[in-house]
Amino acid sequence: MMRQIYFWWLAAGLAAGMQAQPGGLELRLAVPVTTPEGLREISMDRYPRLHVLLVNRGAKPVNIWKDWNTWGYFNLTLTWEAGGKTYLIRRLPPQAWDGDFPDFWTLPPGETLILEVDMRTGFWEGFPDLYGEQIPAELTAIYENKPDLLADEFGIWTGRIASQPLRVVFR
Repeated sequence: MMRQIYFWWLAAGLAAGMQAQPGGLELRLAVPVTTPEGLREISMDRYPRLHVLLVNRGAKPVNIWKDWNTWGYFNLTLTWEAGGKTYLIRRLPPQAWDGDFPDFWTLPPGETLILEVDMRTGFWEGFPDLYGEQIPAELTAIYENKPDLLADEFGIWTGRIASQPLRVVFR
């Protein structure tokens, strides 16, 4: 009898550990395979964009700050690892806010929000300086929203989630 109780307790613990991220959110990177060799290239010259997908795997809608205002602008960061070192990619502060008020997306269950990162806009820093070379790296997206009074008031998701690392080549 004790073995059965222990087994069900262990199974419940494992199932709880395998749940999606907090709030049922999942974060994924979308960098298409672009070469015959199967490489996922992020190229400053040809296609300097990548996409981060925020997926609602939960059963309820989730509110997420829009990324044009101060509450959501800095929530997405990326890290890339190469040569044993880790580097941070983040948004640069804007020169000025063109209006700023709390605004959010509502992400229904099963839906995906696509966030674009464009290296040539001048809004991001931390990408490698390339001088004709290729840099293989592991890229990870991180989305974090810290609790505050407005997040509570508008029912905005708070927490920190990260994507699985993705092997890419900066070119």
